[in-house]
Amino acid sequence: MMSKSSATTGAMLVIETVSAAAWIEAVEATSIKTVFDASSPHGGEFGAVPDTAPTARLVFVHGFSDHCNAYYSLFPTLASSPYHIEVNAFDQRGWGQSVHSKNERGLTGPTSKVLDDINEFVKSVSDGRLPLFVMGHSMGGGEVLHYILTKDPAIAGTRPQIISVLLEAPYVALDPSSAPNPIVVAVGKLAAKILPNHQMVQSLDATYMSHSEQVRNDWVEDRLCHDTGTLAGLDGMLQRASDLVLLSQGKPVGHITNTLPQGTSLWAGHGDSDKVVSLDATQRLYNVIQCNGGGKQLKVYPGAFHKLHAEPDGVGDEFAKDVGTWILSKVMASEGSEPPAKAGSPKL
Repeated sequence: MMSKSSATTGAMLVIETVSAAAWIEAVEATSIKTVFDASSPHGGEFGAVPDTAPTARLVFVHGFSDHCNAYYSLFPTLASSPYHIEVNAFDQRGWGQSVHSKNERGLTGPTSKVLDDINEFVKSVSDGRLPLFVMGHSMGGGEVLHYILTKDPAIAGTRPQIISVLLEAPYVALDPSSAPNPIVVAVGKLAAKILPNHQMVQSLDATYMSHSEQVRNDWVEDRLCHDTGTLAGLDGMLQRASDLVLLSQGKPVGHITNTLPQGTSLWAGHGDSDKVVSLDATQRLYNVIQCNGGGKQLKVYPGAFHKLHAEPDGVGDEFAKDVGTWILSKVMASEGSEPPAKAGSPKL
């Protein structure tokens, strides 16, 4: 089971989290340094930093019933050779160690607040000196899509230049086997207008999270993965997905576009045995997203479940390598150079 401890408090978000055992082992093995800044307006920062000059800066957004310290060796792998990528991640409002009492569980606020939180964090770690990348997993992947595709000038007009967005099993639509009853969804939307902060436990099935029994057990036993949302938060999450589905069908959605910003590329990875979110929905949306000089790529991982970063038997290794290689290729392209030769698969 992953180790847990308290984090810095007293701000709207906590973005420093205490390392899991797997993280600590990977840090020690790759000489990765950690960064903590208690003066941060968010209450602290945590990241994986290469022990040589970083090549790029990656901001990572976690998923539902998740936290940024549950990604095993993905971040240390990206920070180590040959990638040397600085990784910054945070526990979103209502999740992980941003929660200080049970009544804060799932208290995410509306989509406008979710996107503003992401934008403020991205701006707080971006100084313009390193190429900037933003990545999200599951619910976080859907949020990253809204973040990069929004027409809202409060976000689009203040968002730093992003070289590429990366998606790990993004929540565009739930897999049919996991989708809620439409009547329940309709009733929930009405109830959200009356009792927006009413909490509901929405338990996810661990079976299809990973082929690794240890990873599944870690997730079930992790007290920071509380499976709790508010009616307003759940409604917002479902609406964001619904908007992305409409976009994938070629229908107009007033507040988001299907065209990436100038020069921003897209990479997406999804397992074809994912029973949490729909690969078909990801593929349909991928097909309609237009690149404005950045390029895009979708990789499907045969037989893989939802947590690609935590899949055994070399799949997690391959996923981390694909992410690192994509980022390096875009860094080199922006500098007019060729990427280095691919290295052997990093350890999960």
